[in-house]
Formats: sequence, C-alpha cells, structure tokens
Amino acid sequence: MIRRIKTRLLITLGLTSLLSSVLLLTLFAGIIPDQNATVQQGRVALAEALAATASMLLSQSQPAQAQAILEFVSSRNPDLLSVAVRRADGHIAASVGEHLQHWRAQQGEPVRDGQFEVPLFAGEGRWGHVQLRFRPLKGDAWWSFVLDRRLQLIGCVCALSFVAYYFYLGRALKELDPSRAVPGRVRAALDTMTEGLLVLDVKGHIMLANQAFAQVAGEAAERMLGRDLRAFDWRDLDGRTPAGPLPWHVAVLQGQALRNGRVALRDREGSLRSFIVNCSPVMISATRHAGVLVSLEDITELRAKEVALREAKIEADAANRAKSEFLANMSHEIRTPMNAILGFTDLLRRGYQRSDVDMRRHLDTIHSSGRHLLDLINDILDLAKVESGRLEVERIDCAPYDIAREVVTVLNGRAMEKGIALRLSAAGPLPAMVQTDPVRLRQVITNLVGNALKFTEKGAVSITLGMLEKDGRHQLAIDVSDTGIGISPERLEAIFEPFVQAESSTSRHFGGTGLGLTISRRIARALGGDITVSSQVGKGSVFHVRVDPGPLTGMVLLDASQLDTSARPDVQPAQHRWWLPALDVLVVDDGDSNRELVRLVLEEAGARVTEAANGEEAVRAVLSRGFSLVLMDMQMPVMDGFVATRILRQQGVKTPIVALTGHAMKGFEQEIQAAGCSDFLTKPIDIEVLLAKLAQVLGGRKVAARSAPEQPSASRPVADSDISPLESRLASHPKLRAVARKFVLHLQARMQQMDAAWLARDYNQLHEHAHWLKGSAGTAGFDAFTVPATGLVDWAKAGDPQRCGEALEALRALMARVVMPEAADGAETLEMTIS
Repeated sequence: MIRRIKTRLLITLGLTSLLSSVLLLTLFAGIIPDQNATVQQGRVALAEALAATASMLLSQSQPAQAQAILEFVSSRNPDLLSVAVRRADGHIAASVGEHLQHWRAQQGEPVRDGQFEVPLFAGEGRWGHVQLRFRPLKGDAWWSFVLDRRLQLIGCVCALSFVAYYFYLGRALKELDPSRAVPGRVRAALDTMTEGLLVLDVKGHIMLANQAFAQVAGEAAERMLGRDLRAFDWRDLDGRTPAGPLPWHVAVLQGQALRNGRVALRDREGSLRSFIVNCSPVMISATRHAGVLVSLEDITELRAKEVALREAKIEADAANRAKSEFLANMSHEIRTPMNAILGFTDLLRRGYQRSDVDMRRHLDTIHSSGRHLLDLINDILDLAKVESGRLEVERIDCAPYDIAREVVTVLNGRAMEKGIALRLSAAGPLPAMVQTDPVRLRQVITNLVGNALKFTEKGAVSITLGMLEKDGRHQLAIDVSDTGIGISPERLEAIFEPFVQAESSTSRHFGGTGLGLTISRRIARALGGDITVSSQVGKGSVFHVRVDPGPLTGMVLLDASQLDTSARPDVQPAQHRWWLPALDVLVVDDGDSNRELVRLVLEEAGARVTEAANGEEAVRAVLSRGFSLVLMDMQMPVMDGFVATRILRQQGVKTPIVALTGHAMKGFEQEIQAAGCSDFLTKPIDIEVLLAKLAQVLGGRKVAARSAPEQPSASRPVADSDISPLESRLASHPKLRAVARKFVLHLQARMQQMDAAWLARDYNQLHEHAHWLKGSAGTAGFDAFTVPATGLVDWAKAGDPQRCGEALEALRALMARVVMPEAADGAETLEMTIS
C-alpha cells in the first residue's frame, strides 16, 4: 500500500511539472498576453494625449482649462496617484494629488515603473513637462514577481491539476493493481496454499505474492509488489551463492516450463530454507509471454531429514566396517587361545607329553589360554553392560596407591618378558583412602597399563598418581605413560570408540578387541571423571585418568616415602589343597562334562557327589533324600534352575542352593536371589573359588598339599631305588579304578614285548611299545612311568643302546612296585581300549 501511494505521488508530481513547463513555455513565447504591458501601453497613450492637450491649452494661455482637464483625467483613472504640469524652470503650473509626495524621480535616475514625464512645447521651444505618477504595476521587493498575474494563473492551474491528477491516478492505479486483478476468492485460496506462489514480469519483478512466501520472506505481500526477486538472498542447497541463473530466469529466457529445480533462501532470521521450484511462463500469444508463474515448495525439513539420514548412513557404514573389522579381529583373537586349548588338550589325550614337566607346561598353557579367552569374553560383556545402561559402580573406601601397586605386581612379569621397565610413583601427597569402586578402578588401570605394555617395544611404562583441584573439586589423577608407537592426532578420539583401534593393522600386529579403551573411558565417567590422551607418533602416549575421590575431609595424606613403606609384603601363597567333610552334594547340570568336572573336584576334596541332568531330576532327588548342598545350573532343558529352586523352597527345603550361571550381566544376581538361591558362582568355574565357597558352607578347610616326588630328568632316566608300593591315583575312584586295573593287566605283557625287542635290538618295536606306555600309564594314574617311558621313546628313536638299557631298568623297577587296584563290586566298568 505504501509503495503504491509513493508511485501515485511520483506520477502526479511528474504530470504537474510537465504542465507547468508547458505553461511557462507559452508564457515566454508570448502566447499568453502580458496584462502589465497592456496597462503600461495605455498609460503611455494617456500621458501623450494629456501632454498634447495641455500644450494646446497653455499655448492659448488657458491654465484654468488645463487644471480642469487634469482633474478630470485623475478622476477617471484610479491608478493615477498624481499629475502635474511643470514649466521648464521647475515651477508647477497646475497639479492634481500630492504630486510632490508621489513623484520620486530625481536627477540622473531612470524613470520608475508607474512614472511618466512627457515634454510640453510652446512654439518652437520646450515649455515644460507633464508628469504622471501611477500606482506601480510591480513592487520593489524581491518577491514582487509573484504578483505577476500570469504566474499566478500558472500556479493556480498547476495546483488544481496536481489535486486532480492525484485523485485520478489513485483511482486508475487502484484499477490497474495486479493484485486486484485476481478475484478475492481466488486470492484467498492462493493464500491458504502451503507452498509459496509468485507471479513475475519478464524482468523478474514481483507482480503477485501469496502469504506462504510472504511468511518466508518476512514481509507483507503488498510491500513486495514491484520488487526485483533477485533482491532476496538466494542460495544453492549447500548455502553458497548460485553459480548460474535462477530457475525463473531460465524459464523466462527459454519460454519453457522448468520442473523440480532446487534453490535455498536465507530468511530474515538467517535460517536457510530449501525449496523445490516449478516455473511456468505466462503466455500472451503463441510466441510471447508476459511473465512467469513460480511455485516454491518448502522442503527444509525433508532436506534436514535427508542430511540426517545420509549422516546416519555414513555412521552406520562406519559402524558396520568397525564391527566387521572387530569380528575379523575376534575371529583371530578367539581362535588363537582356542587353538592352544584344543591343541594341548589333544596332546595330553594322546599322551605325547614326555614328562610331568611337559604335562605341567601344557596344562599351564591351556589354563593361561583359557583365562585369555575369558578376558576377551568379559570385555564384550562389559561393553554390553555399559551400552545397556546396566553398568553399576559402588563407592567404598579403598587405597588407590595399593590398587595401582597390585596392578604393577600382576603385570610386572609381562613387562620383564619384553624387557620394559614398569614404574609406579606418586606426584605429591596422596590420600591414604578414597571412596570409589576398587574393582572398576583396578580394571581401568589394568587395561591402560596392559595397552601400554602391548604397544611398547622398548623403554618404560610409568604409572603416576596425584591429586588435582578443578573448579573447587578434588580429583584423583592417574597418568599412564609409555614410550611406545604413539597415536596420530586425528585418531586420538577415535581410539575410544567401540571396536576401533588407532590403525587397521594394529589388531593384526598387536592383537586385542579394540574394546578396552571404550570400556575404560565409560567406567571412568561412571566414577565421576574421564580419560583423555596426549600422544606423539613414535614417541609414546600418556593416558590421563581422572576419578572423583569422594569426600576427603579428615583424610590422611601420605607422601611418597610413606606410600612405599605402607606397601603390603608379597606373601607367596603356601601350597595347599581343600578338604571337605564327607557330606552329600547334589550337582545339577545338563552338561555331562560340567558335572564330571565338578564331581571329580569335589570327590578329590572328600565330598560325596550325586548328579542330576535337569531341574526335574534335582527336585525328585532332593525331596527323596537329604543333601548338605545343591549346586544348581540355572539354564537347563525340561526344567530350569529357577523353577526347580522355587519348587524346593515352596516345599520347605532349607538346603543351601548355590547357583551356577553363565550370565555375567549386572542385575542377574538379583534374579537368582529372588528365585531362592543362597549364593551363586559364574561359569567357567574357577576351581579355587568353587572349593572356597563350598568349604565356607560345608565347614571345609585348607590343608597342606602332599609333596609331589621329584621326577628324574626325562633326558637321563635312572632306575628308581624306592621299593614302596606304587598305586594308581585313580584307585580310590569307584568308576575310574577299572582303567587302572586294565592297564596293570596289560603292563606285564607289554614289558615282555619290550624286553624281546631290546634283546633283538629292534629299536622300532621298542619305540612303539615305549610310546604306548608313555601315554597309557598317565591315563591310568601311574604317572611315575611317564618320565622313563618318554626317555625310552627318545633313545629308541635315536638308537642309543646305553640309554635304552637304563630306561628299561627303571621301568622294570617301577613295574615290580605296581599294586593292582581292587575291583569295585557292582561298579560300572569303563571301557577303554589300551593298545
């Protein structure tokens, strides 16, 4: 509306100026008569006529008549102020009006406007002058020109024309308003559309805009009329200045419709709005168009969703690649310990160990590989706890320096193997105790130190503990530094992502799941702190752990010397074994091997064991006879441990029930306790923990272990001078003693065959029989035969007669001491082929 009024005013002023210019031209051209000039001519004529009359009368000496004529003329001319007849000597012969007052002419001045002086002649000489003083046609002031009636006429005409033009153009522009060309009902419909709608002329000026576009532009639709659409801040979808012409310009130039163009507009709030543009020329003939119709569909939200979807896809692809790499790494990581476990187990089954030392080494390898495999699984489970939000931490008093020292003690062996120094120090006084989760804190330190040792080939790994104060709050600071391979700056944060390591080749070269740092950081954050890292490639890394130490009021601070003297002495655990009273224990598990393992362990400790394969059998067994304790697996077919335990408790059974579960998620123990279990143990079963738990419930205790007799060297077997009876370690087992009996029955025949081969110096036969004895003797529980039999295998293969004779002598001495195990009445006989 304001813009339309401005246009109306400008046009009105233009037309009025044009009219005034035309009138002035006519004025200067003389087309308009000059009234003042006409009056002036009349005055001149009057002055000349009066001079002629006065001359005639004066020549006739009739001054009275001249006076009368002057009075008559003055009465007939209102503009005549005064008139006088003046002789040559300056004497006034006759006058009308206050001539001396009105007459202003002075010597040397020009005749003024309204003053006339006409000479009078008497005969040949000048007699005097007739002087007339009229009212001036113009004033003396500088603005007196406005009194010019011609200018007054022009001004009046222009003023009246301005008013007429203004109102006329108001009506005309109102009728010519393009927005009024659209009927009101159609305009209302256009304003209800959600997409912006514009009508442009061929130069790109806005002829019509609906409310949808007006809201985007932040202006009223009426104010945008006539504006060039290029004045708005148009962009491409990436927020850059468009490289080429905008779609509506292309449509105007080509005269063709344009579909599905993409543009963006930065609105008044600075936000970038995205649009799909459709442009259609408005044709006025088959070849000419008057403008273009533009529709703008707002796709800002859709565009944002597309961007988010694209980013999510990129993240998902990255996550899939990371998990694929993780699975590849895990395949290697799991297969490596599994290969050791299965391989060395197979060696033991086949009896390929040469001595008890070899067997012990193989068992140690199996055990360490199993622990390593369990650590891998625990890493995955810990990550699952964190990501499911079920990671729980506790706050109890613990000594942070002692925890770090325990980690150093455990990992020092690994550091020594690599020739790396593992150091622990304190940067200033430390509180003797803090409130945090000692298990989780130990896990974090162990992960970081283990990582440092893994990626460090030479130099040292250092653990430094200290206290920091930030924003008025204290933090326990633990820095783990190394002199290893380092991390590139762009990978410093990526290493904390799940399944990600600094380089793709890292897991292949150094191993690992890529979960340790992820779990450690999330644990540190759960403990009220965080983990950050600084590193230089090729020089090493420093991991900075920050943990909330809890309230420190009244806490004792220890300096470095006090922390060192407070070290707990390393106490080597005494060799021991567990003793359990001969009480009845029910082992419930659907796995045969699991039941056999638990049964052998408990029977070795002195307990009596009964087995059940599922919860239903367990319920029948417990209700039919009493047990001192029940070991209950929780996941079983037919009836699981939860249902069985609830049934037993509902029947009033008070017997302690210890759950065996493979679940390690936090919160699962609450479900076990809710079912009625007294306690729980996790799988895989730790024999030491199992026996300790049962000893606590059944009243068992630790006793000194029996010393194992020192075995002669496998490389040089000698005859055993001991003449005490040699019994199988399976002799006390009701089911396995049959294996020992079968071995004893075959032993003498095998010894005779070995003697015959020795006499014939048939080393191949001797090697074959010795190999049988090496494997079968240990299986039957006669471990004393293993060392000399292994030596005989080696020396028979080498063809060494002296060593073979010494080995045979040792074997004969052992055979003379063998005691046949008693047969078990009614006992099930195990079938084993010994050949």
